[in-house]
Amino acid sequence: MLHVKCLTSIEEMEAISGQWDLLLARSRNNSYSLSWVWLSHWMSVFLKDDQPLCLAVYDDDELVGLAPLWVKRMRQLGLVSLKVLRFLGSEEISSDHLDLIISRKNSEAICAAIWEHLYGPLRKEWDIWEYFYVSTDSVVLHSLRKLSDVDNRCLQMVISDYAVCPYIALPETWETYKKSLSRNSRRLLKTSTKLVSQAGTLEFRICDSADTISTFFGTHIELHRKSWNDRGLQGSFATERFRQFHRELAEDLLARGALLLCVLDLDGTPVSSFYGLEHNKVMHAYTLGAERAVVPKASVGRVNIGLCVEAAIERGCREFDMLRGWEDYKYSWTDRERRELLITFYNRSLSTLIYILNRFINRFSKQIGKAVLGNKTETVKRWLGKGQASA
Repeated sequence: MLHVKCLTSIEEMEAISGQWDLLLARSRNNSYSLSWVWLSHWMSVFLKDDQPLCLAVYDDDELVGLAPLWVKRMRQLGLVSLKVLRFLGSEEISSDHLDLIISRKNSEAICAAIWEHLYGPLRKEWDIWEYFYVSTDSVVLHSLRKLSDVDNRCLQMVISDYAVCPYIALPETWETYKKSLSRNSRRLLKTSTKLVSQAGTLEFRICDSADTISTFFGTHIELHRKSWNDRGLQGSFATERFRQFHRELAEDLLARGALLLCVLDLDGTPVSSFYGLEHNKVMHAYTLGAERAVVPKASVGRVNIGLCVEAAIERGCREFDMLRGWEDYKYSWTDRERRELLITFYNRSLSTLIYILNRFINRFSKQIGKAVLGNKTETVKRWLGKGQASA
């Protein structure tokens, strides 16, 4: 018989950490971002002022379902508190491939048990549920959608956006993969490799020791920062807690043999770096760093990615996941992608109604502004006397 237990402390969750990963391995979404190693490090860094709201579903004594959630309390209109239910691992680190962790057997009943607990005993603990970055073909999503259609306690379910996650299906050899690339992609890789090699001595180094991980990671953060600063952006490692999370995670991943932290040197100087993690025979490409203009007419980042894809093949990975983002360079390596939805479930509460009304007013105000002002840029130019004179 199914029964649900609500875990509201990291200690309670840690007590089932062994069962957690066993359930994840046999679930419908065995994702790195739902693994205990990822979430435990996230909670230790990002959840200091909040608490988890994790639902564990048991079939007698067997763990068969998990809803790894927490509640973010936010102010709206400066007064009313809005309680936002989110996945653990959300926010700053931008976890992909999220979902409930559900056993393949009896999945609909397990989803229904979690749903009933959220809209029953826990209904006053949250206002909206941000069910974000969930695969379009998620069986769990379709179960929840059906429940929302027939349950009046759910005010509405809204799909607000989607994200793409390009990925490479890896063959058994690097040469086979190169042959699968388009003619233009092969040419770009060959040209960049030739030009970079002609510029000096190349060395591709992989971190394989706890003694060197600090140096490797510091180099990666600096190269990543430079490549983003060149575009006028901060990059991913701008905050101390983001750096802390990944430094601690990387040390743990290295000990488990799941880290791919690489640096590409040109004449002894680091010019590109890569930080990825392996889970379930999938290499997840988390961040890249590069000196973008170190070799004219060549991309050291492209050369480095090629070496990392080759390293993933040699490790026996079946996939190279380039994670969330529309960046053009990803599509020079693959034409495959997954799509993930951003969905919100609304609970019936006063705070929810205020939130919906506030969003409606904001959208309506923007539409009125566009109708009155027209094209904002051209309007401002006219005000400043910088537009073309009317005939």
